[in-house]
Amino acid sequence: MAMKLIDHNEINNFFESNNYICLKPYHIVNNNDTVFVSAGIQPILKDYREGKLTDGKKYFVSQPVIRTQYIDSIDEGYSLAFINSTSSSFNITEEEYKKMIKDWYDFIGNAGLLKKKLTSQTDLYSDIWGDLQVSGKRTFYYYDGMEIGDTTFFTNVTKDNHKIDIDSFSDLGFGLERLRWLSVGGSYYDLYSNSKKIDCNIKAYLSAIALLAVNNVVPSNKNCGYRFRLFSKKLVGLLEAKDLSEEESNYLDECIEYWLEFQRNDDQFNKNIILKEYIRNGNRYIMDLLIQEGYENVSGININIPRDEFIKRVIASGVETEKVRKLVKR
Repeated sequence: MAMKLIDHNEINNFFESNNYICLKPYHIVNNNDTVFVSAGIQPILKDYREGKLTDGKKYFVSQPVIRTQYIDSIDEGYSLAFINSTSSSFNITEEEYKKMIKDWYDFIGNAGLLKKKLTSQTDLYSDIWGDLQVSGKRTFYYYDGMEIGDTTFFTNVTKDNHKIDIDSFSDLGFGLERLRWLSVGGSYYDLYSNSKKIDCNIKAYLSAIALLAVNNVVPSNKNCGYRFRLFSKKLVGLLEAKDLSEEESNYLDECIEYWLEFQRNDDQFNKNIILKEYIRNGNRYIMDLLIQEGYENVSGININIPRDEFIKRVIASGVETEKVRKLVKR
């Protein structure tokens, strides 16, 4: 069984012992709008600009993130939801920044990876982050050719082409799941157990849906709730609306436990909200298939009902019992 190598306590304890202030992970929705946090530096920079963080202090956060650009390119090492562990500091020297890089090298070594297998590549980075124009020296880090993270030392930060009170800041971000995967082997998506029997696309959507639900980003949510529904529909398409297998249900439980831990959320969580949305979208999927095959009588059936009741109504509408069973069971 492939067990989880790096947990929340382990990584926080390491950085705390190196004089970092460990921040509580932020909510997955960025700035209360429809944009997800896609990197740990986003909320850290926002807090600094609001006066909540101090110059010269070293900050660290294991930040759960969502990157929707991977929605159609999921594979081992690529996911919609993952931990972007980020360290940062403001108005520091380049030597202090290099010491922060060394801290990451030490952590990577402690995690079981061989430092001699690490390589790097540096370029000049320039971009617009919201209302800021930022630029600086960026370095990508690879382990056996697989990218594991990047660090940037920003030395030019302007707003409307005018300097602001940030002379420099650092952004060091590494993918925690990739570090674990490369150290332990197995699947990138393994959490508490070996999940090799499940397709990685299915695992990616189960994980992303679980992260959204843990953050209360659900279909009724006014802003990002549509993403919950979209991911659920993608999952329905992959599974062809069939009920979750025992392995998939167990993996969903592991995802919920994983995200609750990293969000430091001790609330009791009921996964029924995930299952209810899956069933709802699955009922729609089954109805559409039957209509395409000429079973027009199913079109008026309410999809917002439990699967067993939906099946009864489909059969009552004239669809053969055996046909319906084949649609919903594995």
